Amino acid sequence: MRKKVLITFTLVLLVMSVAGVPWAGAQEPAKQSEPQLKPADTYKVEFTVNELDNGKKINARVYSMQIRAEAVPRFSDMKRLRVGTRVPISTGHDQFQYMDVGMNIDCRLLPMTNSKVAIGTSLEYSSLGGETTPAPQNPVIRNVRSDVEAIVLLDKPTVLAEMDDVASTHRYTFEVKVTKVAE
Repeated sequence: MRKKVLITFTLVLLVMSVAGVPWAGAQEPAKQSEPQLKPADTYKVEFTVNELDNGKKINARVYSMQIRAEAVPRFSDMKRLRVGTRVPISTGHDQFQYMDVGMNIDCRLLPMTNSKVAIGTSLEYSSLGGETTPAPQNPVIRNVRSDVEAIVLLDKPTVLAEMDDVASTHRYTFEVKVTKVAE
């Protein structure tokens, strides 16, 4: 009889272990492995637009924005910066449409190793060309645009684009400096 009880008890233990039935109080609760995400980082992205005439700097403007890079390594969403003026354009019969003139910057970035970031940016600068004339004559609009993808070092100004104005002796340089903001 004892032998029969011992065999039955052994079979029950074997079935329970194969079936995965937990022993009361014998197991710790299962720990779920959660992905260890680092907190998001914030970067200050500063653009400098230099305007030169015959090699002499005549104007410099600075535009900056902060971009938060997600913990998952991927490009940030596109961030936009717009500054300028709405200029009336006559469409005839005392009707006008308005055109935005100024600076448009679209930017996204991807943090990398070794103090670098990948940056994708679209820079568009427009201004009134010549003298402004009263309505209903339409103004002349000057425009320069550059779409750039580059790898830049943190804290180091980097020229993204240089271009000559086709209608004058002006030259434009677009420079970027990316700095990691201390959290």
